[in-house]
Amino acid sequence: MARNKKSGATGGKAKVKRPNPARKKASAKNMMEAQSRHASYQRALKSADPVKRQVGELVFQRTYIDKGLLAKEALLLRTRWIGNRYMSPVQATQAFTEAYIAAYRAAWARHFDLSEAPHKQPCATSLALNDRSVITSLWRARQKADELGMPYDLFCEIVLDLWLSGRKAKQPPLPNQLLSGKLFGAWMRGHPTWAETGERLFLPAWDRRFFMEPSGEDPVHAAAMRALSADVLHAKDRPARLAQYLGAGGPLTEARAKAMFEEDMVRDALAMVAEPAEVNEAPEGYAPACIGNRSDVRDMPCHNCPFAVQCSSVKRKVTRALNAAGVSGDPRADRRREQNRNSQRKHREEQRRKLAA
Repeated sequence: MARNKKSGATGGKAKVKRPNPARKKASAKNMMEAQSRHASYQRALKSADPVKRQVGELVFQRTYIDKGLLAKEALLLRTRWIGNRYMSPVQATQAFTEAYIAAYRAAWARHFDLSEAPHKQPCATSLALNDRSVITSLWRARQKADELGMPYDLFCEIVLDLWLSGRKAKQPPLPNQLLSGKLFGAWMRGHPTWAETGERLFLPAWDRRFFMEPSGEDPVHAAAMRALSADVLHAKDRPARLAQYLGAGGPLTEARAKAMFEEDMVRDALAMVAEPAEVNEAPEGYAPACIGNRSDVRDMPCHNCPFAVQCSSVKRKVTRALNAAGVSGDPRADRRREQNRNSQRKHREEQRRKLAA
């Protein structure tokens, strides 16, 4: 019987060693740039001062994200999955990155090799450690999930599984392929379903403000309460579902439940609760997660936003921080100009060499 030279096995085909995207070699320059980017990103996140942390995140955005993408954030905040609406755009994209990596490994385990799955790394776990083009791809994909109102884990699970179903793909889609499926629209049609949203409401990982009483008007908390109400009314056993929200770790007090539902339903639900939820008042008022991304584009919600003055003030702080670092208020434009100058310089040098030859 013939022996396979590569595998050492007799007969049959050699086991195909599938590529690992993380093994692609990056240039030394790109690696140094990524490390520097990651270090500054981590310094911003670890700042004890919430204002400095906010400015640090916005400096990161202005430095690495196209201003056309940033202009969409205020509008997308209205359609984003409720559980992610307290996140800033950077935080949301970091959460999307983590969900994508988890979905990539799960898809690999289902479609290829379970033992290989934990080692697959389609992109760096930290958003800032990725190449600029990968950051942009992840940002665009996250914005698409926000546009569709999809939880990030569900969005990635659907895209990766349907990408691999019925086609001879060697691996799940990489970040720049997440929106490239020809049937993308059909894949997302009908999602999220009631079941998909119900099982993802008020998860322990949600921002603690969802489990507190807002100190003032809070449209994100109000939207979450509407989703909770719809989930209870859609359930087959309404008192049992309501009891889940009234129990320990839940977001509902008896008083709020009585304001939202019929008294008989609340009474039946409370009878099932061993330990009631402890809901405190939020320590600070609401501010939109898109603050600092004020856009002058026509028909954007920024024009009628009650936080417009505060948002403009934050935006000016970011510009001052960029200027203090020796760059303009648009560092991406600075980089493009520098790249153009370098390209022209190299072209002139090449022309001189040709003339001298």
